[in-house]
Amino acid sequence: MKDFLITTTHQLEGYIITQYLDIVFEESIFGISISTGIKGISDMFAGWTGERLHAISDRIEEVKNEIKEALINKAVRLGADALIGVDVETTRNLNDGTIGVSMSGTAVRVVKAIAK
Repeated sequence: MKDFLITTTHQLEGYIITQYLDIVFEESIFGISISTGIKGISDMFAGWTGERLHAISDRIEEVKNEIKEALINKAVRLGADALIGVDVETTRNLNDGTIGVSMSGTAVRVVKAIAK
């Protein structure tokens, strides 16, 4: 996976897209609990003061990385060596205390462009 390319744009500079394989999706929904939301004493009051909740932010970052890896694995199984147009969305549902993270992109095959 070291040589796998991923971008939010719809092209890869220095590469030619030779085949569009499919759109791939991955998502995760997780609940926010006291243990998820509070990493230390400062996090207990951060929500009320408008400060960053480090424990929740860190968990979202972990989930994004897990989803990214799963998305790349799906693309590789299709025969892709790149993902283009990658979009990441994070949503929260205040009614049930969940956070959703989703990621999608187009799996493609590419070749390195020859410099002129």
